[in-house]
Amino acid sequence: MQTLFTIGVLVVVAAVAAAIWWRSQRTAAASREGHWFKAFAAERGGTYGSGSPSFGVVHPTGRPLSGAPADPWVEFRLGGRPVLGIDTRESYRHFDDHIHFRDLHVTQVRVPPGPELRIVPGRPVSMPTLPPDSALDAELARWLAANPRFGQREVVVENGSARTWGPGCATRQNLTAEAAYLAELADHLPAALWTLSGGGS
Repeated sequence: MQTLFTIGVLVVVAAVAAAIWWRSQRTAAASREGHWFKAFAAERGGTYGSGSPSFGVVHPTGRPLSGAPADPWVEFRLGGRPVLGIDTRESYRHFDDHIHFRDLHVTQVRVPPGPELRIVPGRPVSMPTLPPDSALDAELARWLAANPRFGQREVVVENGSARTWGPGCATRQNLTAEAAYLAELADHLPAALWTLSGGGS
């Protein structure tokens, strides 16, 4: 009798878990379908969440994704550059030791392949794929000193894209402003950056 009761409890628990999973999947699909990226892509002649973007599909942490991102994304052109916008969430551990999520948006523009470059406000530029004290380090430090406006937000240049991110969901305003910032940054970086092969694609 107790075995039947245990089996019954396990079946009920499994059914509840399956129902919760199914509901979350349907909610996520409905959210993607109604995302403003869809109208934005139509206005700009871009692509919304269909297949994989044509470049730069990376997780905000820089980990390459194996396929199309699960989060809503849009690809469009700003001037002559392809731009990718992703609405995602990042996890963090709360003081109560539980994992919580917060909204995050990522903006990327296509750039030529080159060595990895990281710009963090208040720090010298970092080039993890080059040996320390390379000539390009000094050139980029001089460039940043002459163009301090490009050292005011965190940017990573790698895998053929320049990427930045910020808290909150993507909006038309922040997506286009960040894309314009990244495109200007890419246009002003020293040409030597693009002449070195960084293994980017």
